[in-house]
Amino acid sequence: MMGCNDMSFVAVATFPCKPGQAQALEDLFHSALADTRDFQGCERIDVVFNEGTNTYLLVEYWDHEASYDRYLQWRTDTGIADALAPIIEGGWEGILASVYRLGNIQKI
Repeated sequence: MMGCNDMSFVAVATFPCKPGQAQALEDLFHSALADTRDFQGCERIDVVFNEGTNTYLLVEYWDHEASYDRYLQWRTDTGIADALAPIIEGGWEGILASVYRLGNIQKI
């Protein structure tokens, strides 16, 4: 997998947009994900949009789960919740609750 190592930690976060807010979230992602990709330990992020459910999924690859945990704490501490509140169903707390920690990539 390009940009990832054999043991990358993978997590998926779900961002269900409020009606009419998909473009606003895309705009926010353009700036916010640049910071995420520069965060220590981030190897790659894939963004997927499902038009039927008006939901974005972020598939994130990190060097270690601990790096991902530090990133989530940094995002919480730097106020992403305020930016997401008018855009996302369930706000930041909903996003945190949606995170599915897939685990480490296995080379089999």
